[in-house]
Amino acid sequence: MALKKEILKFLTDWAPAETALDFDNVGLLVDSETDSINKVAVCLDITPDAILAAKENGAELIVSHHPVIFSPLKRLTNDSPAVMLIKSGIAAICMHTNLDAADGGVNDALAEKIGLSDTVAVDSGDGSAPMMRTGNVCEMTVDDFAVYLKEKLGCGSVKYVAPNRNIKKVAVCGGAGEEFIFLAAENGCDALVTGETKHHINLAAKEMSVGIYSCGHFATEEVVKSAIAKRLSERFSDLEIVLLNETDPAKYI
Repeated sequence: MALKKEILKFLTDWAPAETALDFDNVGLLVDSETDSINKVAVCLDITPDAILAAKENGAELIVSHHPVIFSPLKRLTNDSPAVMLIKSGIAAICMHTNLDAADGGVNDALAEKIGLSDTVAVDSGDGSAPMMRTGNVCEMTVDDFAVYLKEKLGCGSVKYVAPNRNIKKVAVCGGAGEEFIFLAAENGCDALVTGETKHHINLAAKEMSVGIYSCGHFATEEVVKSAIAKRLSERFSDLEIVLLNETDPAKYI
């Protein structure tokens, strides 16, 4: 058992709210009347299915990466996640861009998952907390690197713009990290691994001859769930942690 306020403090010490980007919404976004927590469910997205699974598992708290309240709420219905949480007596702590930047957060977990060595956090130069990480892989061809990423991340597909050289130095920024292609180029990286890319970014990558590998938003961020669970279990030994089973909502052929 742990107090909800103790868990919140621990998580915000790890990923401070002030390091989140201006547009973000992080922290204790849905409160509950329960102060003592015996079981925590960890997920990427607080969907109705995730809430039902958390309730079935007896969790009093959900910790997620994506905010359960992000855009302004214009109406509340019985199947709205925020309403479902309140009716179920389950609180929600969300860590988004602050967890992207945190030491051991999303991007460190992604770097570890794909086997980067000598990982470094790179300052973006705009005053925000460093999100992008760089590191090295065993040198391989651009096509082999795509296959390697698909196997490591278990993603449905890898869309990539290939540089005119082999891949060794790699940058990572999970989710919607495509804009870091320019910072990756400045830091001499052969490629950036991210979640998704727009056409104009693909054109820019091709022009700079820096590879950009889109492995899906889900696959590049789900890796943080085990990192959250590990930190919580190490700090709160009596707390039971449940990793909710989630699947990529996108299908691939």
